[in-house]
Order: sequence, then C-alpha cells, then structure tokens
Amino acid sequence: MTITPATVARLSPPTRRGDDIWTPNLDGHDGPLYLAIADSLAQAIANGTVPAGTRLPTHRDLAIRLGVTIGTVTRAYAEAGRRGLTDGTVGRGTFVRGPDITRPGSGGLVGIDHDRPVTAGGTINLSVNRPAMGPQVEALQGMLADLSARPDVLAHVMGYQFPAGAPAHRAAGAAWMRQAGIETTPDRVLVTAGCQNAQTIALMTVARPGDVLLTEALAYPGLTSLARRLGLTLEAVALDDEGMRPDALEAACRGGGRRFVYLTPTIQNPTTAVMGEQRRRDIAAVANRCDALLIEDDVHGFLAPGHTPIAMLAPERTLFVTSVSKALMPGLRVGYMALPQRIVDAATETMRATTLMAPPLMAEVVGRWVADGTAERLTRWQLTEIARRNEVAERCFGLPGPAEGRVRSFHVWLKIGNGRRADDVVDAARAQGVHVAGASAFQVGRGPAPEAIRISLSAAADIAELTEGLNRIAEALRFCPDEPALI
Repeated sequence: MTITPATVARLSPPTRRGDDIWTPNLDGHDGPLYLAIADSLAQAIANGTVPAGTRLPTHRDLAIRLGVTIGTVTRAYAEAGRRGLTDGTVGRGTFVRGPDITRPGSGGLVGIDHDRPVTAGGTINLSVNRPAMGPQVEALQGMLADLSARPDVLAHVMGYQFPAGAPAHRAAGAAWMRQAGIETTPDRVLVTAGCQNAQTIALMTVARPGDVLLTEALAYPGLTSLARRLGLTLEAVALDDEGMRPDALEAACRGGGRRFVYLTPTIQNPTTAVMGEQRRRDIAAVANRCDALLIEDDVHGFLAPGHTPIAMLAPERTLFVTSVSKALMPGLRVGYMALPQRIVDAATETMRATTLMAPPLMAEVVGRWVADGTAERLTRWQLTEIARRNEVAERCFGLPGPAEGRVRSFHVWLKIGNGRRADDVVDAARAQGVHVAGASAFQVGRGPAPEAIRISLSAAADIAELTEGLNRIAEALRFCPDEPALI
C-alpha cells in the first residue's frame, strides 16, 4: 500500500534574521570553505549567538558577503542540515532548528531522536547506518544479570586492564575476526572502544600531522573528519563499481610522500561496492610495490562474507579494523584491530596515551557472547532483518535483488539521472519528512560530487516506519522525471 505523505510541519515564522546577527568567521581555516562556514554556524548556535528559529541569509546574499560562490554556500547549508543544525524550505529559506528536534549528529549526518515514535507526518531519519534492534536488548539483560551474580568477575573487569585488552578479550577479538576471514593470534589483536577508536589508533600510530592519507573519493564522513582533526591531508582515489581502483592508487602513491591508505573493500560506504578477489590482490600488489600501509575497514563485512581480506594478502602492511557495532549493538563500544607484529607495541602505546583501554565490562559481554554463540545468533538475526528491509526497498524502487548481483547492506545508494541534483532530492525528501544523505556528505577533495543519495534502511525503528519513509522518498522523487537507478 502506498502511503500518501503529509507535508511536514515546519518551524514557526522566525522573529530574527541571520543577516543581522551572524557572519561566518573563516580566519585561519585551511580546509574546504563550505566546512568552515558550517563549523562557524555550529559554533554560533552552540554559544547562543544564533538562536532557534533564526532565518539565515540567502545563499546569494551570504556568497556576496563572503566573496565565495553560491555553490559553496549551498554545500555549507547542506552540511549544516546534515548535522541537524538547520532546516530549509523552498521559497521560505533556511532556519536554525529548535531544540525539540535537534540532537547530536550521528556519523556527521542528521541528528534525530530515534527513540521518539514517528507519528503521521513526523520526521523519519534514514541518513544513519545503525543496526536494526530486536533480540539484542533481551540478550544484554540476561548477560548483565549473569555478571551481576558474579561479584568476583565484576570486580576484575571493572578494574584497570592492559591497554591492548585483557588476554581473554584479545582472544575473543581473534575469534570474532575469524568469521571475517582473518587468521591471527591474540598477541596481534588490540581491543578498542569501537571502530572509530580503532581508526584513531591506527592513524595516530602510523601517520603524523602533515602526512597525506589516500582514501576513496567517497568515504565515511567520520573517517574524513578524524583525519582532518589529526592534521592529515586527504587525497581522493578514484572509485569504480568494485571500489578503489588499483591504477589510481598506484598513480597517487607514485606522486611521492603518499604511503598511507584507508579503504573499505567490502560494502564500501556509501557506494556498497564489494571488491572481487582479483581486485583485492591487485590492491595488495600496489601496496607492496609502493611500500604503502593500508588501513582496511571491515565494519560492514559480515553482511557479505566469504571474501579474502586484504590483510591476509598483505599481512605485514595492513591494519585491519572492525567492531561489533553494526552486527550487535553500537552502545557496546567494542572494536578490534588485527595488526602486523611490528606495529603492535606502537599501537598499544597509542591506546595507552589516548584511551587507556577499551571499556572492559563491554569487552567481557562481547567475549562471553562470542564464546557461547550469542554473537553468532544475533548476527544471523541482523542478516535476516536487513534482508527483509532490502526487500522493501527493492519493491519500492524496483531495484534488482541478490540474484542480479546486488549486495544487500544497511543502505542503498541511488543515483539521480537526467541532470537532476542530489541536493535537490535531499531537500525534497526532507520536505516530505525524511532525512537521507547526499553524495556531498561523503566527498573527499574538490570538484562536483556525483548526483546520488544514500538511504539507510537499518535506521528505521521497524518495517512499518521504513515503508512509510521509503514511500515518502518515492513521493519526493515524483517531482523528477526519471526513476532512480542503483549505482
């Protein structure tokens, strides 16, 4: 059944204009101008300079005032919208969002309260990749009850642990990564506070401020934001339908001073590309020829098992990072790294200096789940649920299924044809009360972003909410003459 979406209730008419109370401060910012503008706005909202309900300057007015292009301001406002700072309506302008709908962002995209029920015409956030929730809560309740009956165990796990993790937790990490195709020993495993922490440890261990980090031309915003804050210079490497291109990587490495590479071979975010076996071997060969160090992110790898990790093809030059956040629960904050032996001590010292240790209680929960089969059971449930959600999207948008070679993941990646702009589709979807992410949120480097959007299927509370959200997006897309097509 097709749901006819209601027009989303907009903010009440503003009482103040941003023209008079806010001008971005771009001094000392050496990154992209659109990020500087968005960051300046975020700071102004945080310190109360620009209150909720303020109508911001028009794109043209702000561009003239700052001496930048209208496109730069458009990207800045889009970035602010993705952070949940603003809302825009064609014909009315861009407004600072009120505290009732603004929450801390997730993945650098839109901040929405997932726990608030969605009513007819309410906002649905399909911009964040997070696991669907089902039996995990009951499993966690049972495990915490078991642990609470063991004060000796609690006393141990709530004390200080080795920075690399307790021996049992490192062994659990080795077992967890085995299902991803990683054969390693616990002494090469580092337990981290999630995958983002693993990325931080990896970059801080091997790179220094001013170094160049090569990554896919479209990449996870959390990684790119982290790299910039560590003083690294990001350089884009071209993608195709299998992910990072080996020829483009080699050309970038041959440029000199470019030895560090971040990539996601399995279900690349956002394109969902999966490298074939030969592509993985080609990437490993380039790394060997160019003496490059690879950071291989496999956080979504469990959704497409059976592929050889690059870390097994180039084990002495690959730092493999993953976590349980997508397969189990994000709040557990447990991740793992499989490291070359020569990097283990340095990475451990970085962990000691920054995080000290991963949360040992959470690591104990995950370790016990790995040992007793709960982790495998919850992962199977997640796979089944994600398949169901992909089926809804396939019916709604006429997408191919697995039989036609499409990989089912937490999100779908849709290109917008016939000269249409992805940002316009994002705005049209927002007008229908649904948040999705445009390609510009993932773009690395300068130049135009591809006209595509990412729709997160796992973010909806249930199938009913997902169906309503996808039908609202379909309604938004009716303003465009062509149907969306899968990249």
